[in-house]
Amino acid sequence: MLPPSPERPGTRVTVRNPDSGKWLVARTPASQARPSNPQVTQQVWVCRHLACSGSAMVGVQTEPSPTRHPDRQALERMAKFMPAQAKAQDIMMEAASDGEERMTPLSSKVTEFRGYPAILAESKRTSKGKVNYITRGELFIGVVLVRVVSVAPDRAEATRHFQGFVAALEILDVPPADDMGAPAATTSAALEGNAEPGPGR
Repeated sequence: MLPPSPERPGTRVTVRNPDSGKWLVARTPASQARPSNPQVTQQVWVCRHLACSGSAMVGVQTEPSPTRHPDRQALERMAKFMPAQAKAQDIMMEAASDGEERMTPLSSKVTEFRGYPAILAESKRTSKGKVNYITRGELFIGVVLVRVVSVAPDRAEATRHFQGFVAALEILDVPPADDMGAPAATTSAALEGNAEPGPGR
């Protein structure tokens, strides 16, 4: 497929492994059959043995975004809904496991990554006394929605892994010439800054 260009506006987001010595591919787009929606791709990485403090994984899903310019208030509503989803999941998990499985929402907000609007949510999952922290981001990059989910036994580590994969996204975004609300056409493969940098894809 030809890359986006001024003649063919669009967005291409390529998911890269930020550290091949640390992360091992567990699932690639080519390993899955999604005939119902070939526009959706999913990739999963697991941390190599002893390279992280414990079992850690990062999943990335890309699919067409419903809009290039999501409304801020709409995103705020989505962000407020995420903790409610986690609480509903907690009720079901607790009932099904006699209290051994719990999900606790920790935070949810609207922010920016790579210069694009995003929703960031954190939660804690407890399973038979074992705790994992989940950092989840929904990034509205041009005409692509990128979901990044990082799971690790330490909250700060889950956030760090999340940021590493967001920073490694390779983005080529060319908005239509008459799109006054979009950033200038950008190609970006690295994230400058830390937690909540600018646009990508």
